[in-house]
Amino acid sequence: ASKPYVDDVFSTYLYTGNATARSITNNVNLSGKGGMVWTKRRSGTGNNTIYDTERGATYYIRTNLNNAQGNDANTLSSFNSDGFSLGSDTTSNDSGTFGSWSFRKQKGFFDIVTYTGNGSNRTISHSLGCEPGIIIIKNLDSTEDWRVYHRSTGGTKSLSLNNTDAAGSYSTVFNNTDPTASVFTVGTS
Repeated sequence: ASKPYVDDVFSTYLYTGNATARSITNNVNLSGKGGMVWTKRRSGTGNNTIYDTERGATYYIRTNLNNAQGNDANTLSSFNSDGFSLGSDTTSNDSGTFGSWSFRKQKGFFDIVTYTGNGSNRTISHSLGCEPGIIIIKNLDSTEDWRVYHRSTGGTKSLSLNNTDAAGSYSTVFNNTDPTASVFTVGTS
């Protein structure tokens, strides 16, 4: 089997928004392999917005906010074999310049996992096949801060993606446990 190139699994792509439905071609196969698109307006204020294939096109979360997920058929409307399509909503397609970052699922590079929390310490399986360098968790159903594990701070600390605070010791987030090549641990938080 041939090894993938970075161009096969990741793309940084700039585009000019026009509030008209259109396709963005960046040659990353998101519909066949799965993955995530992150968009951000560069020429003005706007939210950092994430769409992923696990939840489906039109579902979004914003990394600079702690809000629950939203759903709008006019935002990112589909994941394609060569990129993604946008609707007419101004979230990711207003007039002005936007940056987009596409991450395709790939062993050793990127994975997306969804699970239902139960308030107990437990392990969650992933398909990376290596120890993750970073894990980002967001409660999709309610207003909660983003929780981040990073290899440099370890499983005894947690960062918050939507805040500016330093890493804090929160044993209830990652249960003071570093991830492995097949699972990561969550606490009671």
